[in-house]
Amino acid sequence: MALTKEKQITLVGHSTINGTEVARFNAQIATDLTAQTTTNTYIYNQELYRKNLKQVRDDSDEFRTYIRKQEDEAFSEMATETEE
Repeated sequence: MALTKEKQITLVGHSTINGTEVARFNAQIATDLTAQTTTNTYIYNQELYRKNLKQVRDDSDEFRTYIRKQEDEAFSEMATETEE
């Protein structure tokens, strides 16, 4: 019997305007070939979202860049572990 290991990476980002959370971004990074990376956006305040659309979208873009960086690091780490 062999040990099966699984690593889950969860990322969360918050877009706030004047101290109020307008949107939340979540991502679950896939760490094996059978899993899927998922991203979700939740809008908590439609009025502030619509008034600050550019800022929230900029925050979303920044979060997606963060996801890619974390994926790159995780995939690199996994490749190194596989080689050992």
